[in-house]
Amino acid sequence: MGYTLSAENVLPMLFFRRGLTDSWDLGLRLGLPIYGSGIDVSRLLVEKNERSDVLNLAYSFNPNHNLDFTYYRVSHRTKVNLEKNTAVRRLRYYGLRGMVIMNGISGRRSTRFGILIGGAPAVKGEEAENLPRFYRFQWEIGYFHDFNSMPLRAVLSLRPFNDQHALWDDKYDDYPHTTDSGLPSEHHRLTGLSVRISFPLDKSQTRPVEEEGGS
Repeated sequence: MGYTLSAENVLPMLFFRRGLTDSWDLGLRLGLPIYGSGIDVSRLLVEKNERSDVLNLAYSFNPNHNLDFTYYRVSHRTKVNLEKNTAVRRLRYYGLRGMVIMNGISGRRSTRFGILIGGAPAVKGEEAENLPRFYRFQWEIGYFHDFNSMPLRAVLSLRPFNDQHALWDDKYDDYPHTTDSGLPSEHHRLTGLSVRISFPLDKSQTRPVEEEGGS
């Protein structure tokens, strides 16, 4: 259990996770008022030498409600100092995500692919066996691109992507980047940006990765 602050939803989201078996987890997210709410399920595929592979399927309810498929590669590295009798554990992970916005804010479909990276500050203890079983917080950043709406090399451009852009092509006419009211649409580059930080409230949790899944 914990809460997440994210650029996508602005307001905090509560998340809950429960292990169904040694390999399956179920997660629930509650947004304020409802945006960011969703459900996800995770399957531990491989776990060996402080590394694990996890597959996550998530659905999120927001103006661009979406279905996500994410493959995580997770590393919990523990370093022991025998002279000082201390130990340090660090979390790092990255993921590959496919995202489908089925009916976005302007009523269109957007399919996105991209990568994410995340981690947590190190936890320290006197012995590896006595290290805390949770991290103070986790951070994550990712970008998921809609290849139909704009070329990848235009993402970092500061100019609006429209028919005045040097990389514009007529094929992008069917994928407007703003709504009639001027808001970013499901095809806008900002829609694919994910920045979040999560804090645990239930400090007995043992698997502090993909804590709330999805976007």
